[in-house]
Amino acid sequence: MIPQGRLRTLLEREATARGDREIVTVLGNRTAESVSRGVAMLARGESAIEPVRDVRGALAISPLRDWSVDDVWTMLSLFADESKRPFPCAFSERSIERLSDLYRSGNDGMCGVVLGEDGQRAACGSRFGCVTCCVVGERDRSLESMIREPQHAFMSGLNDFRNYLLATQWDMSRRELVGRTVNDKGCVRIQADTLNFQARMDLLRYLLTLDALEIERAEQHDAHLAAGRIEDTPENRELCEVQFEMITPAQLVAIDFMLSMHHYAPHAFPALSAWYEIHRLGRRYRIPDVEPFPKVPVANYGWYHVGSFDAEAPTDGLRDYLAEQWNPYRHPGRVSTYAQTKQGERVVYFEESDQLDVDAARACEFVTCSFDHEWYARVLAHPSIDSARFWLNETILKLPTGSAQRYQEMAVRGQYFARLAERLNLTPAEMDRYLIENAISDAVSRGIEGDQMDLFTLAA
Repeated sequence: MIPQGRLRTLLEREATARGDREIVTVLGNRTAESVSRGVAMLARGESAIEPVRDVRGALAISPLRDWSVDDVWTMLSLFADESKRPFPCAFSERSIERLSDLYRSGNDGMCGVVLGEDGQRAACGSRFGCVTCCVVGERDRSLESMIREPQHAFMSGLNDFRNYLLATQWDMSRRELVGRTVNDKGCVRIQADTLNFQARMDLLRYLLTLDALEIERAEQHDAHLAAGRIEDTPENRELCEVQFEMITPAQLVAIDFMLSMHHYAPHAFPALSAWYEIHRLGRRYRIPDVEPFPKVPVANYGWYHVGSFDAEAPTDGLRDYLAEQWNPYRHPGRVSTYAQTKQGERVVYFEESDQLDVDAARACEFVTCSFDHEWYARVLAHPSIDSARFWLNETILKLPTGSAQRYQEMAVRGQYFARLAERLNLTPAEMDRYLIENAISDAVSRGIEGDQMDLFTLAA
């Protein structure tokens, strides 16, 4: 609902500028899709004949509310032959053919729908959605059915990725231990939570590898078609194009920004370095076939005292001293060489947008053109936080309006534990063990007054 809301807001602004009336959202919901969907639609009062206001006051209409699956396919069949269409429509005959083929392929090659012929039979039972969705069960049977056919085999790696996600969801060794908030006694929770840095990098490398392999597949298919080794058909011409891109340059920049603030990131530009290794150096990271991990209780190890992230290691988060020094020369038109959070903390210069926003054109230029081998080699010697500061200072990435304090806190937390691990000379695995071994109980954490010496006295 959040992306839809953002699009609606944008369209409303454009409509207002043109002097148009209200925006109406057209939904494809059907009450017959499922019991829960039907109940929710009736509760919202969705109508097929007139727009209805939702809880936010926005207008929406559901023209397919009372349609069955057969109704949908019957309608499509009426437009399957362009010469016999009852009235003009926006979608092509080829689009309907491809849609029918997808549903047939997702149902072991069998489908009750016969497009372009008189009379209809029951529609096939394929299900489609997000390729990485784990809600459909242990196996995505529709996707498995599709990839058995040559024209859809390019998605086999996506199915492997989805199965890996499902199999490893209870692998607690892939979980982050450091909590994201500090309690009123200056302690963070030490407990298995979100995926840890290494797990995130693994997933990123798998997806980047799938993207690289898909580019190679498309190029090879194009060569085979040009050489006459495969038949020249509409389907084969379509397969000469890259069929998916899981990680775009803009997404890569956003991922790099977040990973750069993690305490276990070994150097600056961790995500871009992975992209470079795969797309330029030719490295490949194959998705492992693992047995599903059994569901286990989530271990809670207690708390670790950090004060205001100043107990054992210094931090400055997103503040960039070099940028403050050079911005007057590199960006003389700016009002200031730095920025401040709501609490008055000085941080690197940044600009804001209505959401976390990446300039897609500049991201693509930097990732695919500027980030060369010299950059790749040089960033290995820079602390990871440098790239988070870089994206902000160069305004390639903009922060959501009013959220700078939140990202500063994220950067401070990551920098604190990174410097603590450096001071203690611990690897990430050793640092995790250190945090577990030095975690204190709820009762002890409630008695802390912020003095680190008192902490160890209480813990003992």
